[in-house]
Amino acid sequence: MIINKETVRTALHQAVSKVLGEDVPPLKDNMSMFEELRMDSTTMLETMMELEDTLQFTVDPEDLDIEDFLTVEAYIGFLMDIKQQQPA
Repeated sequence: MIINKETVRTALHQAVSKVLGEDVPPLKDNMSMFEELRMDSTTMLETMMELEDTLQFTVDPEDLDIEDFLTVEAYIGFLMDIKQQQPA
């Protein structure tokens, strides 16, 4: 799977919409995952599980850091880093 920022953004948007059970606005880099999208630790883990399936990667819970989930941009960067570290 070819991975780029827009592919990850689309997958994240779909995962957030599915987990929250509602349409969410287009994801902008500076959006707060917790405040603007009303995510919490449980919904954040649920999105991660959705994204593992969609983007075909696995993440070690030890690699998770709250800083990686504060904004859309941080989450996308984290996902791209994890995906690129793993074999295709």
